[in-house]
Amino acid sequence: MAKNFNLKKATPYHFATDIVVSPATSYAGELALPYLAPAVKLASTVANGYVTELDGITSKAVVSTLSPGTMIKASGCAWDNDPTSLTLGEKVLSTVDMMVNEQVCRGTIYPTWVATQMRGRNGSIPADFGDFLLSVVANKTAEEIENRIWIGGTAPAFAGFLSNSGTFNRAGLGASALVPGGSGAGYYVAGKTRGVSITAITNANIDDALNSAYATAVAGCPGILQKDDCKFFVNQKTYGLYMQFLALSGNGQGVGMLSLNQDFNALQYLGIPVVACPGMPDDAFVLAQSSNLFFGTNLGTDVTEAKLIPFYEYDGSDNVGVSMRFAVGVQVGIPDDVVVATTTAILPA
Repeated sequence: MAKNFNLKKATPYHFATDIVVSPATSYAGELALPYLAPAVKLASTVANGYVTELDGITSKAVVSTLSPGTMIKASGCAWDNDPTSLTLGEKVLSTVDMMVNEQVCRGTIYPTWVATQMRGRNGSIPADFGDFLLSVVANKTAEEIENRIWIGGTAPAFAGFLSNSGTFNRAGLGASALVPGGSGAGYYVAGKTRGVSITAITNANIDDALNSAYATAVAGCPGILQKDDCKFFVNQKTYGLYMQFLALSGNGQGVGMLSLNQDFNALQYLGIPVVACPGMPDDAFVLAQSSNLFFGTNLGTDVTEAKLIPFYEYDGSDNVGVSMRFAVGVQVGIPDDVVVATTTAILPA
């Protein structure tokens, strides 16, 4: 006897509907901020406020500086007409145009998004697949921006604080934002940034290295040491070596003359905070004020752009395009008030 089976046609699950992009849902100008801001501002040095951020720069911005001379004079009847008592200067922060053009396979990232939703949501996991995809690309972009802030890069050419090539070496440091065309191991003549020669950093000599930079500041720019925003900028490895030094100096308890029961999440050396910037290279650190180091972006202007492009709808692939266009740049206000410590092999000749 024949049996009747009610066969239903399987309905495929088109998760493409989560990321369909039309001209009405593309992003440009200020509407790109929700996506571009994480890409640019999640860089650790920027997110933690370790540098001064300037947004809304279309191409260039002038950073004004004021260098006081000797203010106290011998008592007399006349006004002091010496124009050298106060020196008004300026530095130009130029932004560099950059873009992100990535094709991402939906089949690769979609399971990850599903897994995060199945395990429960929290505020840091976008519920929409398109937002999740953009956030993944934005986070990776932020890591690259963090590196460029400190060691620069090529394609496009970008001078970071400590290099212009993406590699920390003598040539890169000599063409960096902090040491443009500098020379001499003790004082960078052209850039006026103060250089300190140190040996390769270990957990046994990190205190000597920090002290060398501190002593250089005492001799040349003592005023920065009294400012609330003065910091030692180190990378994560150097930060860890300093934690080890403090632990060893106090029999494993972090108790010693330099540590004074320090919180390992908020280290300091002689009262000056030591902060970790992942983009910095090994065997180098900077002593400076946050208000003297500038990071500029074109966020907030109408030339920023973020787009999702559904290639899978047109070329038979399973790819989605993520496109971002933005501009960033760095500059130092008063190079005289910056101390750069690194090994002799890296110091400009």
